[in-house]
Amino acid sequence: MNKDLLKTGDLSLTLKYPKETKTYTCTVYSREGYILLKKQVELKVRVCQVEVEEGAESVQLPFKTTQNLPEDAEVEWVRYEPEYNMVHLYKNGSDQPHKQHQDYRDRTKMNEDLLKTGDLSLTLKHPTERDSGRYRCDVWKNGWIIRRKTVQLKVEGRVQVQDQTGDIRNRSSSIDPTPLMADQSV
Repeated sequence: MNKDLLKTGDLSLTLKYPKETKTYTCTVYSREGYILLKKQVELKVRVCQVEVEEGAESVQLPFKTTQNLPEDAEVEWVRYEPEYNMVHLYKNGSDQPHKQHQDYRDRTKMNEDLLKTGDLSLTLKHPTERDSGRYRCDVWKNGWIIRRKTVQLKVEGRVQVQDQTGDIRNRSSSIDPTPLMADQSV
């Protein structure tokens, strides 16, 4: 908050690194304890949306924050919807692949010097429809979350369709509006 807030009347609050949608209330009291002013503000933190087509070589879940994070910070990527899975853990200065859920082993990568650069983005190799969901990256220091980002990943599946000549062709389930079957009436 500003230093001379009572003189200026500017009761604004600056919140660094907001993590989630919340409602905040500012209340100004008189010396006698009466409410002079009350205001509620809803802070909406938008979720980053990433879309990729199944069959892509990789997809990046972006997270760039301040540089020079503490050297002993832990970086944890989890998928928490539709189910909770440990995706990637960086702890004690290195990746911890033995802590990953088996579905993500040998499929994730983070940049080198991630704590120095502040680039905590995660690369997921060979994404499939099963990888779709909500992911969250938490940066931990002494048991406290000091940074957080949520990313919604949608992996569009591909289906094979046999056309009238008997040839098999790929069809994206989200882009190609051609119906799988069509009624033909005369």
